[in-house]
Order: sequence, then C-alpha cells, then structure tokens
Amino acid sequence: MFKIAIFRALQLGDLLCSIPAIAALKLNYPNAVLHFIGLPHMRVLMERFDCIDEYIDFPGHPALPEIPHDPKELARFILRMQAENYDLLVQMQGDGTIVNDFLTQFKARRLVGFKPVAAEGDTDWLTYPNHLHEVDRHLALVRFLGLEEKSRSMYYPIYPADWTAYEPIKSEMVPPFVIVHVGSRDAARRWPIENFANLARHIYNKGYQIILTGVHAEQILVDKLQRLLEFPTVNLCSKLDLGMLGCLLTEASLLLSNCTGISHVAAALQTRSVVISMDGEPNRWGPLNTKLHTTFNLTVPVAMAKIEREISRLLP
Repeated sequence: MFKIAIFRALQLGDLLCSIPAIAALKLNYPNAVLHFIGLPHMRVLMERFDCIDEYIDFPGHPALPEIPHDPKELARFILRMQAENYDLLVQMQGDGTIVNDFLTQFKARRLVGFKPVAAEGDTDWLTYPNHLHEVDRHLALVRFLGLEEKSRSMYYPIYPADWTAYEPIKSEMVPPFVIVHVGSRDAARRWPIENFANLARHIYNKGYQIILTGVHAEQILVDKLQRLLEFPTVNLCSKLDLGMLGCLLTEASLLLSNCTGISHVAAALQTRSVVISMDGEPNRWGPLNTKLHTTFNLTVPVAMAKIEREISRLLP
C-alpha cells in the first residue's frame, strides 16, 4: 500500500492553513495511507480531519523551538520513521532550512517540499514562495507536484458529540453575542487589553453580549479584561475544547481577536471576524475571505474609530 507522510510540527493556525493542501493530497491518492507528523498537543486538532489516517507525535528536535526534546526519544523516533518505509514524505515546515537534512534520515523513497532556493528543473523541491498567503503556498506545492487542487477554502469539522458537550455552555449565553479573544501564544502579537476593552464596550452598546475566550495560560489576561469592563460578560477561558470552541464560533455574530489560532478557526467556519495583526504579516496570515473578515495591520497607526466602523459594518 502506498504510504504518505506529511511533516509539519507547528501550531493550530499553521496547521489549519495547510489543510486545503493536505486534503488535496488525499484527493490525489485516495487509496494511500496518509500519516501526519506533528506536535503531540496538536493531535486533538488534526484527528478531527478525515483526510488524515494516522497522527504521529513528533518528539521534538534541538533546532526547533516548539517543544523540548529528548535525544534518546528522537533517535527512537527516527528508527520508527525508517521502519514505516514511506513512499512519499512531504516537508511542509517552512522553507526547509532546518528540517530538510533531518528528514532525509527517514529514508523515504521520495522526499519533496520547500527549499529556500531550489535548483532549476528540480522536480522534488520548490523555492519557498514567501510572497504567498500561508494557504496558497502549500497549494503551490500541490500544483508543483502535478497534483489536482481540491479547494482553496479551509474547513473545520464539528461533530454531534461537540454539540452535546457545548449544550451546558450554551445555557450561559443570550444571543446575539460576540467573542473577544485577547490572547496569543506570542506576547509580541497581543494588542493591549485596554484597546480590546474599548471595542468590547462599543460592541456591548450595540446590543451584543460579550463572550471572553482563551486557553488556560491566558487566564490572567482574560480575567484582567473582564475586570476592565463595567458590564456582565461570560468568561469561558479554559472551559472549551476544540469542538466546543467550534460550536461557539458557529453561533457567534463576530469574533474580535489577535491574529492567532482562533482567528483561523473562525475563518474555516466562515464566522465574521475583525483580526488585529501585530506581526506585520496580514497578507500571509489574515483570513482570505475579506468580505467576512477584516484584518488590521497594527504595525502602522490605525484610528480606533476606523476599527469600530468596521465592526459595525460586519455585525448582522
């Protein structure tokens, strides 16, 4: 049986942006077994997608900062990858500067992916397309390999069990509501909480309940925002799994957030959003559908009134 492995040991938003390309691989190799190699804590996300047959936990690498690594675990992992005898190994870990040499140790029959600069006529390596959106750069790799593209749109599966788990949470909310998400894994990508508070007041005064979300590590940030607001809010920080979060976003009128994982989930679910980009790369990471989503590049001054007007335009 033909065996494919994809290597992308990155975080939630990075993974969602690669789903259209992964789905395209499964479309072109419907009878193949497709393994996804990623960070252990991202298993719960990627196992939601039926284009992936098996998720393999990556134990970390000394040159990759996402998780700590144990050299003995890494050595055992490499032996396991060699034993898999992959027919095709696809590198989707950036431009390949760090991982390309490492991935040759898996001894796949064919290794393909990105290089900073690929040789002319090379059929395995594509020069990393820095100018493209994160979704489009991986679809460019699909086309480079001569494969059919399925769809440019991200998607996010929600299952009946997710709605069942969400039901008790739903009782706390009174539609219409707007989600405000102040966190981000990278502190440099966080807009000041006071600015979120000002926009939350603007939204509340338009008749929308405010729902606060975040992961456990963001509890202090979310609680601070709640204290800044002079009206009741629903604080769901650390209370939602990925399925429940999807349900919440499906029912929300709008998401207001930093450019982080939840903004990509909202894009996949076609939930309207206003996204604050602090990294200067809105063209790479902002949602593709600019009718439903507006990304503000806050590396340059933007008047608060302009963001308020855009929120008002997007709210139903």
